[in-house]
Amino acid sequence: MNKPAWLLLPAFFTLLFLLTQSPGSVPSSLEELLFKNTRPVLALITRTPVCLERDTIPAEEYHWLHLPNSPAELATDEYYGFLSGQLIKAGVVDASECPLNGLWSNGYANSCGLEKAHEATLYLQNVFDDEILAAGTQYGVPPVMLKQLLRFESQFWPNRVDLIHYGMGHVTKLGAENALMWSPELYDSLCRAVNHSPCSTPYFQSSREMNNLLAWQLLNVMDTNCPTCQYKIDVQKAEQSIAYIAQILLGYCKQTSQIVYNATATYSNISVDYATIWKLTLMNYNAGPNCVYNAIQASFDGKTSKKLDWNVIADHASTRACEAGVDYVENITQKYYNFTAETP
Repeated sequence: MNKPAWLLLPAFFTLLFLLTQSPGSVPSSLEELLFKNTRPVLALITRTPVCLERDTIPAEEYHWLHLPNSPAELATDEYYGFLSGQLIKAGVVDASECPLNGLWSNGYANSCGLEKAHEATLYLQNVFDDEILAAGTQYGVPPVMLKQLLRFESQFWPNRVDLIHYGMGHVTKLGAENALMWSPELYDSLCRAVNHSPCSTPYFQSSREMNNLLAWQLLNVMDTNCPTCQYKIDVQKAEQSIAYIAQILLGYCKQTSQIVYNATATYSNISVDYATIWKLTLMNYNAGPNCVYNAIQASFDGKTSKKLDWNVIADHASTRACEAGVDYVENITQKYYNFTAETP
């Protein structure tokens, strides 16, 4: 039987990765070719269930994949050097009585600065818990993982700290473009925000100018700088950004599902379990799709009777950047909470 045209997509994986990594640098003729060959797959992959299949959670992974019953289960009480430093530098916290005004030369708070800023950091590390749980529930992104990602990326400081990274998720322009391509719902919601009407065409058929405008709109949502606000941040805007970050992560999970298919020629819910697809998503979010593809391909032996193991995939991270992506995953999914698996 002849295979449908979209099953031939693995032959174009390198070009697809190039597109999702840097849409603005791809010639229009090549872009049209890629969209022509990926459109059916994009329509299919956005309906993939693997990112939402919570019935296959191993007990040893439950501590980061638990779905809390209330935001209080997400509460933490940590001293954060970066967050404390940002609060001191912004003038929110007065650490003038501390040695070096509470700051090390790298901008992190010293021990005295940590104590001075602790009340403010305690507030900021927990004020978003309601939104984290709500976004996780609405979009199917593991809430504990989402909070740990925000902790690792920004220590819950939502202001832009450089010219590249925006918001608590440190979303980049590249990340915004990737999310819009793989999350039609997010793309549509931003179209409505910019044009006050639904999108007239899918992302991959829209103009470069419009897609660029939407990417910057998404990043602007993440920028919560507010010099006149109590914490020098617009807390309400920061809370609203959590839903966008969750949608961005879900878009990355959909892309990662496609990468699994490209590398194995089997659907992701056959090749990997729920915990592994989200670990691969985190690796993709940090290190990029090529790292994920190469590690999966090197780990896959052509048999589909047994799902791929994350530890095996991680062992096949072959470059320093990909190894850093594995470390990123391990930092976010390490055991912090003591949730135990539910028993029947």
